[in-house]
Amino acid sequence: MPMTRQERDSLGTVDVPSEALYGAQTTRALQNFQISHRSAHSSLIRAYLRLKSASAFANRKADVITQEVADLITQAVDDVIKKDEEIWSYTFPVDPYQAGAGTSQNMNFNEVLANVANRIAGNPLGSYKPVHPNDHVNCSQSTNDTYPTAMRLAILESSKDLYTEIEKLSDSFERKAKAWKNIAKSGRTHLQDAVPIRLGQELHAYALTCKKCATWLESGRDSLRNIGIGGSATGTGLNVPATFAKDVTAKLEELTGETLHSAEDKIEAMQSQGAILHFSSMMRLLAVELTRICNDLRLMASGPSTGLSEILLPAVQPGSSIMPGKVNPSILEMVNQTLFSVIGYDQTIALCVQAGQLELNVMMPMMAYSALEAIEVSTNALRVLREHCIDGMEANEPRLRKYFESTSQIATALTPKLGYDAVSKLVQEAIRDDKSVLDLVRERKLIAEDELKKLIDIDALTGTT
Repeated sequence: MPMTRQERDSLGTVDVPSEALYGAQTTRALQNFQISHRSAHSSLIRAYLRLKSASAFANRKADVITQEVADLITQAVDDVIKKDEEIWSYTFPVDPYQAGAGTSQNMNFNEVLANVANRIAGNPLGSYKPVHPNDHVNCSQSTNDTYPTAMRLAILESSKDLYTEIEKLSDSFERKAKAWKNIAKSGRTHLQDAVPIRLGQELHAYALTCKKCATWLESGRDSLRNIGIGGSATGTGLNVPATFAKDVTAKLEELTGETLHSAEDKIEAMQSQGAILHFSSMMRLLAVELTRICNDLRLMASGPSTGLSEILLPAVQPGSSIMPGKVNPSILEMVNQTLFSVIGYDQTIALCVQAGQLELNVMMPMMAYSALEAIEVSTNALRVLREHCIDGMEANEPRLRKYFESTSQIATALTPKLGYDAVSKLVQEAIRDDKSVLDLVRERKLIAEDELKKLIDIDALTGTT
């Protein structure tokens, strides 16, 4: 058997690997774009396959392809989508770093589905009979409306797991909050001692932040539900049947389980990829907020002898190649680095979105890659954070109690009784002489013991929430 087969495209003859399911234009992409040596995310592949199936359905309804061709394309999609995802990188090998708009990627799908369909019909690879990549698989479509549609579908699918992980992380924080609801500690502002707080209150606030992040993420997902399929090359719908957009959208809802809407103005949908940036901005918010929380946890776990050491993190690996017994907050460090990369992906997406010109933004392949990569690493990092760190955290109650009782800022509770100036002098003296403010109050009998106990009661100091 020969190693290659010859195919032709508009530029001439191309030698294609004999057993490859793709064709000439994919081969040219492989020759031109050996950049990252990666291929598309599986969610983008699945989204594009579903879009091609929905398009065949809509084209048949509009009577622009035959029933035989529609059935063959649908069977080809079913055949490919059932394959092990590990082999998809060989079937859809186009590098994410590729020419603008994703023409190579769209043609990769058109060629593969045409070849698989024709093989089902009993014809050899590269024959493109009875199913042609452009005339049939790509019928009523353009890269310019298929790529943004597939990109949105892929992000909607992959971000569902991220949403679930954020919710689970929130629940994990809330369980700790309830378990630690009565543990008092020193609050801190400006990294300096402040009025007391309860450990459970801190963790409850983290849980609430995660809930907000989930809500923000969902708002970003909702912005992706308007799809521009049917707009053709510039959004005008050239060569597209009148019913195509509506029928494709309805079929995609059936295939994906997502609520979708055909964009009212498909020219605007082609020009602007603001919806992708909206979603990415919600990812950035998530990354910023969770970075803050991880930094807090690293501070609270610092030590154990010369830091705060208020919480104890699960030990997951030795922390040093030179210092025996050292244990680091390794999971939190990993999450921080992951979230920094998410912020970087958001910056990439912002640059891509602003680079749109006239009737098309051609930077879509890198938008898709950046968004899907950010989703994947975030989802995995949050799961590891929850399972290997948050769920196993312990409160260092003796240290927390010591800080709670020794902080001079507990004196703030005495201000209504003694006045601001008098309490300030007590605090300064306590810090200078390394004494407890409460001991000074007791020594000088400034407040009766019964009244003092009421003033420094944990509920009085921290509220009841």
